[in-house]
Amino acid sequence: MRPDDLTSARRAHDDLELRLRDALHHRAQDASPQYRLDSVLERANSAPRRGVGAAAPWAIGLVAAAVVLALALVLPGLIGGPEDPEVPAGTPTPTETVPSEAPTTAPSDTAEPTTSTPTTSPTGTDEATLAALPVYHPAHIGSAIDRIRLYREWVNIEGVYRDAPVEDKLSAAVSAALAGYAPGTDGYLNYWYGVELESASVSGGKITLRLSGPGSSDVSDEEARISVQQLVWTAQAAVGQGTLPVRFEIADGSTRLFGRLPIDRDYNRPASSDLYHEDLAPIWITSPTRGQVISGNDVVITGEATVFEATYLWELIDGDTGSVLRSGHGQASEGAPARGTYEIRLGRLEPGEYIIRVFELSMADGTTVNAEQLIGFTVR
Repeated sequence: MRPDDLTSARRAHDDLELRLRDALHHRAQDASPQYRLDSVLERANSAPRRGVGAAAPWAIGLVAAAVVLALALVLPGLIGGPEDPEVPAGTPTPTETVPSEAPTTAPSDTAEPTTSTPTTSPTGTDEATLAALPVYHPAHIGSAIDRIRLYREWVNIEGVYRDAPVEDKLSAAVSAALAGYAPGTDGYLNYWYGVELESASVSGGKITLRLSGPGSSDVSDEEARISVQQLVWTAQAAVGQGTLPVRFEIADGSTRLFGRLPIDRDYNRPASSDLYHEDLAPIWITSPTRGQVISGNDVVITGEATVFEATYLWELIDGDTGSVLRSGHGQASEGAPARGTYEIRLGRLEPGEYIIRVFELSMADGTTVNAEQLIGFTVR
């Protein structure tokens, strides 16, 4: 393209932008805000559901073999919820997807999941003694591809036991986060491709992570930010000593992560739980865990949410046919921007495969999915 052609194209682009802005301005002037909760609830049953393989339509993550992982995925209960949720013994059928001294409505990193019965890994290791490590992963939220937030998965990593030194747990969890490893899901986003953890330490009230490289500069500012926060949340949760600041080092001499974020400063999770929505996905299901086998006598779904007016919707789905068996709505303990807790009492369920979906619809149109998570479980 010649320089004059490029100039003309830019002018046309600028003109189009101005006309679009003007049109949007006039439409905004005509808008009449209304209370739409009732209509949203009426239309919830007809809202399109996501496939059960991912928490939202995000890209398939890179499944890395940086570590040999024996899966025990689970989302542990919040403070006030089950302290020791059960983790499925084997690798579950892939289903849809989703810190230590924190406010009671904040995620709890200290409630380590356990395995109900010992199982044996391919190497003959008793998996019941493996540590359950929290690993955070980024994902697109709901229908909006421009919103990226974090979900938490719990994994068992071969050779890392419950009584392992804290730095071993730290190294294993951060390595899993860098690898984008999330068994039992269709995968998460991963912006750390090609970057490995060279060392990790905890000393002087600080966590230090030494990375092999800075990460690609070919990412957006928000992708860079949430990826750094991914490692911050993972590291702090794995160490389990509260919100210790995290400092980064880069082995190749780079001074900025993703070419943007300087390493001569400390990084931390948001100072207030009311700001956790800047990092964490709006809806998590914490119990049952992914692939968990439970009794059907009195089934209770628990989780946490940051949703408008504390209102969420839910569906119980037949895991074999995909049909909706029940649906309803409820309110979390707190509304946005706070992070509230919730529970859904399903009562008795017959033996079989189920999927629980918890989601929020836009108050603007009643159909756009703002946030959701789906978890598959089995009733014996």
